[in-house]
Amino acid sequence: MRTNNMHLSCCVDPQLALATSWQERNFESFQDALKKGANPNYRNDHTGFTVFEEVCKRSGSAQFISECLKNVTDGQMQNDNGMFPIHFATSSRDPNNIRALLNNSMIDSDKTYQNRTPLHMLFEKIDDSNWENDYECIKVLLEKGADFNIPNAENRTPLGVFVTSSKNWKTNAEFWRKEILVYCLKNAKVDVDMFRNEELRKKIEEYFPDTEIPSYTMEINMDVLKSLLKPYKDAKFDMGFKLYKDKHRNKPRAWEQEMRELVKAAVKSGTLASVKKLVEDGSVPYSALELSALLGTCCSYGNCDILVYLLSKLGNTENDIEQINKQPLLSLAIKEINFSKNKGNCPFVQCVKCLLVDKRIEVDTADSKGFSALHFAVKYKFDEVVDLLLEHSAYIGKQNMFKEMPICDISPEALETFLDSRLTTNEKRPEDDDYEITINFSCLVPPKSEQNSADEMLPIVYMSKSSDLKHLLKHPVISSFVLIKWQQLIRYFYFNFLMCTLLFMSITWYVVGWYGPDAVDSYLKKLLFWTALICTTYMLVREILQMILHKMMYVKSMANWTEMALILTSYTVLLGVLKNEVIYAVVILLSAVEFTLLVGTLPILSISTHMVMLKTVSKNFIKCLVLYGAILISFAICFYTLFNVSTVENDQENSSVEIDNSSKFNNFADIGTSLLKTLVMLTGEFEAAEITFDSNSSRYLIFVIFIFFVPIVIFNLINGLAVSDIVAIKAEAELIGLSQKVNVIYQTYLYENALKTLDIKGYL
Repeated sequence: MRTNNMHLSCCVDPQLALATSWQERNFESFQDALKKGANPNYRNDHTGFTVFEEVCKRSGSAQFISECLKNVTDGQMQNDNGMFPIHFATSSRDPNNIRALLNNSMIDSDKTYQNRTPLHMLFEKIDDSNWENDYECIKVLLEKGADFNIPNAENRTPLGVFVTSSKNWKTNAEFWRKEILVYCLKNAKVDVDMFRNEELRKKIEEYFPDTEIPSYTMEINMDVLKSLLKPYKDAKFDMGFKLYKDKHRNKPRAWEQEMRELVKAAVKSGTLASVKKLVEDGSVPYSALELSALLGTCCSYGNCDILVYLLSKLGNTENDIEQINKQPLLSLAIKEINFSKNKGNCPFVQCVKCLLVDKRIEVDTADSKGFSALHFAVKYKFDEVVDLLLEHSAYIGKQNMFKEMPICDISPEALETFLDSRLTTNEKRPEDDDYEITINFSCLVPPKSEQNSADEMLPIVYMSKSSDLKHLLKHPVISSFVLIKWQQLIRYFYFNFLMCTLLFMSITWYVVGWYGPDAVDSYLKKLLFWTALICTTYMLVREILQMILHKMMYVKSMANWTEMALILTSYTVLLGVLKNEVIYAVVILLSAVEFTLLVGTLPILSISTHMVMLKTVSKNFIKCLVLYGAILISFAICFYTLFNVSTVENDQENSSVEIDNSSKFNNFADIGTSLLKTLVMLTGEFEAAEITFDSNSSRYLIFVIFIFFVPIVIFNLINGLAVSDIVAIKAEAELIGLSQKVNVIYQTYLYENALKTLDIKGYL
């Protein structure tokens, strides 16, 4: 009854019906499930096997195997462990299973699993209890063209495995062993001399004397050649390669492709002699060997000797250097370093050292994601490799796709130690007149492909913003570099400062003289107009260049929005597009802000420090207002409710006091006025005499609470924070001055690069 119910439930799901019919060995139900669309190659998550694999490894399942293959089952599908259906069928030790599998599909009978063919699997497990079935399986595989000359990981052929384990066959009365041996030697082409120094011939002569051993030299194929790519098989490889070349070299296209594959396999195996044999053979030109890929393979496998050899085959031409740096060789080697496994002489570190010695190697070559060798060395904390890369001028400001630089992860101590090493002297005493200090700036110089002045400043800009690295701005290497850059840009900086100063003065004077009560001479009016117009146009061109260069980064800057607003309002005033006193006031205010910010960038320590104070205190004050904004708004609404004009008039309807417009501000006439009045009261400007408290005690109480919490507590808290900020800024005045100078240099370089882009630098 349970079985019938199961069949009934399985009718809905063909896949479940297939599994159930196989468990019950019901061939008709199995056929029916396949016809309804069940997939024998569907892998069961619980068991990890497909139905087809379960069928193959169970003896007596030949008809099920045939039925599966008739329904377009993939007989070549490999499972997660690397086994193919032929290996499952071999493990069943049923010759009919193997025959059904090989008869109904184009399946390779020599598929390997863990470097073993099906013949290896049979000969490894054959014994006195199962030899008859195994013997029949061997016959079936032999009929289907199985190769007896494929070696396993120990370089033994299937028959070599069998003979080696047959030493005591006479003592154990296993006479069937000789029968199988004679059959294989007679019906298969067995090369008894190729592998393990003729071990198979010697073992047959020792264990099976008087056995006729046919003389056969196996046909060398690519699998055999690859199996000979081991240091102790150099002689065998030379012989096999010669035989293979003599037979296949007359097919140029196929030959080149096969040689490329063989060279790759030789490089992976680490056999220098074989690599030399193949490369120097001359059968394939260097251009077809894909040397860049081979160099990458050497680095990934830690084959330093082969790496050095292949590098020696390339010259110093532009094409050769391009080939060498086509792949990030240093990165490939560094990613494979594992000091826990490779203690002492790590092969991958040796590859890094070999590459760094070669002057053709570009140290900063990045991978597809923009990661350079220094990125990986810093990321994996390989201090030894980091030192090597920095010694060979690796750029600490190289950006990857995430805009990250190696300097972001270098420890301050390691970076300071390295910067110290960049300072050298001429071994004279400091008191001597000819005493010299040499500074090496190579770590701050970007790769030639990315070289521009702005890139040179990127790592220093990061240092100026990092609390851990900021102190290194005072290091002689960094401070000297900043000074050199400043000397290069000082003319452009002061030109920009002059233009902005002229704009501030001319636009202010123009607005006051034109729209104010004082008359201005017509000649002076025109001079102010054209001066302001030229300066505004200069700023517009400058902002457009920045926008082209930086795009989204430009939009994110509040300073850029302020400058664009200044340009827009300046044109509005100068061209008379909109005559409005608000516009006049805004343009004067914006020009003053721009001028003040620019003055704050002057390379004078006190000015830059005071500007940082202004910015810091302003930001913190705004943050506090946002934080305590809910309290201020609540009090404003309370005051509007208690003291607004309509409430006062209702309370005093019998009074002769009249409420005029001048007192509406002090009596919270509306929500907007109330908010503004409360903000003014925050500073301590109450004008309490103008507020009508009447006799309502609750109004006094709320007003007193406001005085305590807002002007006394909150306002003094904000003042205290401002004082502490100022003290901290003064303590780091020198560093702040250097940071400001770094930012000015970086911004100025951006302008200079924009001018280079449009090729108009010569006009300045």
